[in-house]
Amino acid sequence: MALKNIKIKDIQDIDTKFSFFHYTNKNNIESIDINGLLPKIGNSATGIEKSEKIFFAIGVNGVFSIFDSWIRWLIAKRLTDLPGEKADIPFYRFCTFVMRLPLIRYLVAIFVNMVVWVEFRIKPVKVKSFKIMKEILDNSCFLILDLEDGIDFSYKDIDEVKSQNFDRKLLKCVYAKQNKMSSKKMDYWNMHTFSNKSISPSKITLLKINNSFSCMDILLWMIKNNPTDLKILSPYLYEFLNYYNFLDN
Repeated sequence: MALKNIKIKDIQDIDTKFSFFHYTNKNNIESIDINGLLPKIGNSATGIEKSEKIFFAIGVNGVFSIFDSWIRWLIAKRLTDLPGEKADIPFYRFCTFVMRLPLIRYLVAIFVNMVVWVEFRIKPVKVKSFKIMKEILDNSCFLILDLEDGIDFSYKDIDEVKSQNFDRKLLKCVYAKQNKMSSKKMDYWNMHTFSNKSISPSKITLLKINNSFSCMDILLWMIKNNPTDLKILSPYLYEFLNYYNFLDN
């Protein structure tokens, strides 16, 4: 992969415990090499996040947790799916809007929590979410971000989702187990830059493992070389990996 501005390093040569990890579709790398990372609100955050930011996770445990949360999110989002593979964005935005209305959000929350509770226990729904997650990982790359506290982000910044009036039971369903729902501050696995803050190519490193840039390959290396009990830390990621027979029995 020929790049002019962002660096390339093998994950075996970095300190994975304290690195700031970001992942993105491999088709974005050429643009990132020229323009850096630009803040935005993605489709999955439509109607949820208030401002454009760049998200990252701290350390490999942060990576495990954010992927666990993504799988949870994919399962829960089946509620807003139409017959196609992707969630219908206008309907999804409407649902997130309704969930914040003070007069009816409690009634809506009861219904949504019930549906999500059922969906999390239906194997075909989980399998469909696993397949979407596998496609994401196969087609994504990891980046390491060279960020400075107080300049690019703040450890004291708030999580915009937790600071809104979303039902806490629902949030706990889709957030990784390491969430601190009692606090509005960001969790280590769900960090973000300051709003509208871009990251220049000089502060970005593209990761590889041997000759592969695949998120999936690097994730498997992380798991193999980390003593974390994945079944406890990230149970949905653990189930996903078991589904594809990626874990040693």
